[in-house]
Amino acid sequence: MELAYKEETAQERLLAYWANECIARPAICVTAPRRSSLPGPAAPAEPATLRERWTDCAYRIAAADAGMRATFFGGEAMPSFWPNLGPGWAATFFGSEPEFRPETVWFGQIAADWRRYDIAFDERGAPWELAKRLTREAQEAFAGKALVGITDLGGVTDILASLRGTPELLQDLTDATLHPAILQARDLIRRTWQSCYEELFEIVDGPKLGSIQWDGVWGPGRMYAIQSDMCCMVSPRMFEWFVAPELEALCIYLEQSIYHLDGPGAVRHLERLLAMEPLQGIQWIPGAGAPSAVDWMPMLQRIQQAGKRLDLYESPQHVERLVRELRAEGLLIHTSVASEEEARDMLRLAEGWCSDKRG
Repeated sequence: MELAYKEETAQERLLAYWANECIARPAICVTAPRRSSLPGPAAPAEPATLRERWTDCAYRIAAADAGMRATFFGGEAMPSFWPNLGPGWAATFFGSEPEFRPETVWFGQIAADWRRYDIAFDERGAPWELAKRLTREAQEAFAGKALVGITDLGGVTDILASLRGTPELLQDLTDATLHPAILQARDLIRRTWQSCYEELFEIVDGPKLGSIQWDGVWGPGRMYAIQSDMCCMVSPRMFEWFVAPELEALCIYLEQSIYHLDGPGAVRHLERLLAMEPLQGIQWIPGAGAPSAVDWMPMLQRIQQAGKRLDLYESPQHVERLVRELRAEGLLIHTSVASEEEARDMLRLAEGWCSDKRG
């Protein structure tokens, strides 16, 4: 796959990553500022309102274009436009009102009969139409230059928590009389998630180009980093009947899957995730203020021993330790450095670090 905003192909090593193999070194996504930007228009001025900054398709595409032309995508880093409308935008498909903020979007509760968990997908609503329009216009703008990703649909149980309110949902989960209605709503969201993903996958020419999403990892088919951030607030027993079934269903639907394991509070569910046969990998995020990935080395090694791929974000000074102490097969590292030269040096050195282990 040749893209004008990337100098070398990344496909071969990413295919090896998904096969739990490696070619000379792990997959490393390293970005840096370009020595000189690729030719094109200057970055556009920001719109006047926060809502426009998030929803003005022409602005979003032009700003992303300028950013990608100024970025060196080294190793397995892929230039891509992410149609980001907030973490869990699919909540708006069921009536949640978005609250746009400078760095993120919050989603409000909806009015519903919560004894029945009576929710409905508005397939003709403006939020779903916006997601499709932004994706479609980006696909036209970046054809041959960069990939276009799948918007952040969100985790199924996280979407339900947005609609109900997290404290209210947690309380409802303790009431066995509400469980059938809760599971019915969860399964409706999961089916809607899949149908929306499928439509977006077609828009980005997924059958030909594969797919990429908020994590920035390319897969040759239907790929997504699934999640349940609210799982850190439930017990392993509740995770088993409330969260695990929808995760497994999504893994079966997807052709490449990674679970976004976010923070120490979520680690209590790791063994259950490792036992999930169709799940292919774990993305470990230590959490705000927590140690970096290298400080969790025994856990990372345990994940690899279970046959799962690893997807890690790390500062450049710790990349060598990850490469030396973890299996290169099925290992993917994201990092960023200050210059193209540093990026190229890291990729060259990584092959030597792997050779040292084998030697």
